[in-house]
Order: sequence, then structure tokens, then C-alpha cells
Amino acid sequence: MNLKSISQEFSRGESSLGFWRAQVLGWSILAAVGFCIRLAIFGNITAALWLTLALEPVAFALTSVAAVALSNRPFRNDSIILTFVCVAMLCALAAAVLSSISYFVNDWLMLGELRVAPDNRYRLAFLYYLGIFSIWALIYLGVRAELAARNDRISKMKAETRAVRLELEHLRIQIEPHFLFNALNTIVVEIADRPAIAEEMTRRLADYLRYSLDKRGLGACRLDEEIEAAETYIRIQALRFDKVLAYQSQIDPAALDMHLPHMTLQGLVENAIKHGMQTGHEHFLINICVRCVGDELIVEVDNPGRLHAPSGTTQRGGLSNLCRRLALHYPDRHEFSLNQRDGRIVARVSLRGGPVSPLGSTL
Repeated sequence: MNLKSISQEFSRGESSLGFWRAQVLGWSILAAVGFCIRLAIFGNITAALWLTLALEPVAFALTSVAAVALSNRPFRNDSIILTFVCVAMLCALAAAVLSSISYFVNDWLMLGELRVAPDNRYRLAFLYYLGIFSIWALIYLGVRAELAARNDRISKMKAETRAVRLELEHLRIQIEPHFLFNALNTIVVEIADRPAIAEEMTRRLADYLRYSLDKRGLGACRLDEEIEAAETYIRIQALRFDKVLAYQSQIDPAALDMHLPHMTLQGLVENAIKHGMQTGHEHFLINICVRCVGDELIVEVDNPGRLHAPSGTTQRGGLSNLCRRLALHYPDRHEFSLNQRDGRIVARVSLRGGPVSPLGSTL
């Protein structure tokens, strides 16, 4: 038996234990109430005691058997009417059995006549137990329906969680091989002409991959870690382009402890370098600006160039991947835009609150 099966069995055992505790407590209370009622209508403590000892254990046994029988049947909404009809018939049958036992015990032990409606002993007992069994059945079915609905919600949440985890893993896998392929191609190009540069790039790539492996499986990372990884990536590309590429950063110290999805900043930087190269400038500058406004984290990365796609588009290369990951980690709490500003393309990400893990909790 695997761990999941053991967990399910334990959960069922805990639920069953709770039912039997409630069953014993409930019928103990009903026995005390029944004793008081019988004492009032018979005016005889002996009659009340014998009838209680004869009837309540039988009622306990009947409801216990019914509960065990129903627990082995799946609760289905499409058969709820049939279930209620069957339960109503069983309640009437059980009330008839208890009324008959009460009638014969009373005659056998000659416990005396009722003070109230002495000619309707059987009918009063039947109505009393019909009410008791009906209330028990409604409570049992209501609790069982609620448990079934809760288990269904939990199953759906688990399925959604698995789907989100798989999608996040797929998106992450799309990112890292793409970057690694580009970096290795860059190193290969430099080996023959500039071996020292290729060696330094290899060291920096090793540092970056060490960070990536350390953070493998984490949906979100601290901003200071993401900045360090992005700067390592920029230094790798700066070696390739020699003095063509430069960057500067403005980081709000208050934002350093905040979290954002893994490789978010690196994705923005990679996009900026890619499109900054297309401008044909002898020198181009990448700006990284991160600031914190209340619980909102704003990240801006800009590069020289002209924006040909409509303002605010998200379908530009790897940015579509980034936007999908932001939607998974910040549902309805994120914004992404690409805008033209004074001859530069500005990629802007706005995140409100903390990232949500695949389990649905906020990191």
C-alpha cells in the first residue's frame, strides 16, 4: 500500500471514528430524553427504565446498520430522490418495529397504562420514533452530502493544482534550454578568435546555471537573487558584444526582499538585448528600474528601438511565455505592457501582492 492509499484510509478512519462518537453521544442523549418522556407519561420509574433499556439499544443498532449500509453506496445527486424515498420507507419500518417492541414489552412486564391517551400507545410510540428516525436520517444525509461536496471540491482543487504545476514546469523548461542554447552558441563563436573571452563566458555561464539549478522547482524567487542572475546574463552577453552593450540599474532597496516568478527579470533583459541589437547602434544601453509602491512591485526594462507592434502587446517572442507565468502566479493582480518612450522600448511589469504557489497559497 502506497503513501497516498494510507493517507486515504487514515482519512476515512478519522471520519468513521467521528461518526461513531456522534452516534454514541446522540443516542445517549436521546435515551435520557426518552426516559424522561416515559417517566412523565407512565408516572412509573420502573416502566420508563425498562422501556428505555429495551428500545434505545435497538434504535442504536438499526441506525448503525443503516449507516454502514449507506456508507458503502456512493452519494449521487441524480439518485437523491430515490434515496430519500428509500430512507423514508426505512424510517417508517424502523418506527413500526420499535413501536411493536414497546407494545409487547409493556404488556409482558405489565408496566401499566399511559397517563396520556392510554388507548393510543402504539400510535404515540410510532409517531415518536418516526420523528426520531426522520431527524437522524436528515442529519446523516445532510452531513454525508456536505462531505461528498467537500471531497469533490478537494479533488477538483488537486486536479487544478496538478495542471498548474505541469504548466509552470512546461513554461520553465521552455525558458532554460532556450537561454542555454544561445549562450553555448555564443561561446562556440568566441573560442577560435577570442579564447580568453570564451573562457570567461564559460565561467559566468557556470555561475548562472548554478543559480538556476539551486532554484529549480521554485515558482518564485527573491528580487535580489533575480537581479544577480540577470546581471550575470548581461555580463555574458556583454563579453560577446564587447563594448557595444552596457547596462545600468536603479533598484529600490525596499523591493529587494519581495518575490517574483523565477527568471522574470532575465526574460525582460533577454528581450531588451535581442531587440536592442536590431537597432544597429554602435553602442546601446539597457536600463533596469525596479521600485516598490506600497504592495505593488514595478519592474521596467528599456532598450533603444522602435516599437512596431501595437502598444501593450504581449505576443512578442518569449514575452508570451512570461505573461502566461505571471497570470498563473498573479491571477488578476498583474499587468504587462510594451510602450514607446522617447526612442526607447519600455517593457513594464506590475505585480500586486505576493505570488501564488500552485497549491493556492501566497508565498
